[in-house]
Amino acid sequence: MNWFDNYFFGILHGLAGKSAPGDFLIIFFGDYFLYVCLIIFVYFAWRNRQQQPKLYGLAIVSALIARFGVAEGIRLFYHRLRPFLALHTTHLLSDYAYSFPSGHTIFMFALAAYTFYFNKKLSYFLLASGLVIGLARVAGGVHYPTDIFGGIVFGILTSLAVRAIVKLTNLGPIGYSSGFRRA
Repeated sequence: MNWFDNYFFGILHGLAGKSAPGDFLIIFFGDYFLYVCLIIFVYFAWRNRQQQPKLYGLAIVSALIARFGVAEGIRLFYHRLRPFLALHTTHLLSDYAYSFPSGHTIFMFALAAYTFYFNKKLSYFLLASGLVIGLARVAGGVHYPTDIFGGIVFGILTSLAVRAIVKLTNLGPIGYSSGFRRA
């Protein structure tokens, strides 16, 4: 573990076990808040179903590719143990897959980055939520800070790649204020 991971993991993980309400918040944000964000996202998609249904669908596709394609692909070749396993520390959250990159964070940042092109307010909410989720997962003992940073970077890159493919193949919706244009 490098000095960055060591230092910031110590600070964030040090928040766990201090109080029952604090532990509840770590568990809620680390394990369940992603689902709250998805419900909010689906609500916006439903509300805008007449104008931008494909854009919301492409944002979800981007997030799923990031989480189940990119993250799992990286984990096939890079085997980083979870902090609670490697450091034999206490933990509030459990996950036994490899830790890099954070699956929760890569999903949220791919979703937020794609959403940025057609709904900036929702995108900002998703970005902030993804960061909170990532920090809670470090505090809960299942990620190092660089796992979160990797999730952020790979999530955004996956979203950019999906958007580029959509633009190149003309699969995306045309005529919306989304930044999609025919060449």
